[in-house]
Amino acid sequence: MKKIIGLFLLGTLFVSAQESSPFDNKKNEFRVDVLSAIAYGKLSFSYERFLGKDFSVGVNTNFSNSQKIEDDFNDGFRNNLPKYEINPYVRYALSKSKSRYYFAEIFASANGGDFKEIIRDTDSNGNGFYTIKKSKYNDFGLGGSLGYKMYFKESWALEFLVGFGSNLTKREQSPDVISRVGINLGYRF
Repeated sequence: MKKIIGLFLLGTLFVSAQESSPFDNKKNEFRVDVLSAIAYGKLSFSYERFLGKDFSVGVNTNFSNSQKIEDDFNDGFRNNLPKYEINPYVRYALSKSKSRYYFAEIFASANGGDFKEIIRDTDSNGNGFYTIKKSKYNDFGLGGSLGYKMYFKESWALEFLVGFGSNLTKREQSPDVISRVGINLGYRF
């Protein structure tokens, strides 16, 4: 009987030693979006917390400072100028590997910026004229993303992400489409 219990315990230790991974003790990850910084002049940071084998939650923040988008806004080629975006998300790993895997994501978006519209007005003599009225907008949206993540040396992450969503409350002022496209570099600890 002692031999059977001993073999059982030894087998249990052997199986748990094979199932453990260096990622099991690393539950946090911080990332920076390199693509958004280069292409759009947007600072984008993400924090992700791994809850278990397949699920994680996180938040992404974006702050835009693109001269091209601001010039387009000022020259009348667009009527909104996004300034910030905060995206809480939930992810599900679609692959079994912990070092390289595909994932699906559902995200929310709280976003805001400047809005510009042309308004027709009249003076005291009844003459019509047009003015530009600038205001701020804040909106909320939902969307989904797909991505691929790989780790190097069990800590350094490279992530590719493509996702889209839609604003829900002030669609006449805010952008119709919310995009989450990026190439992220990160560190898992």
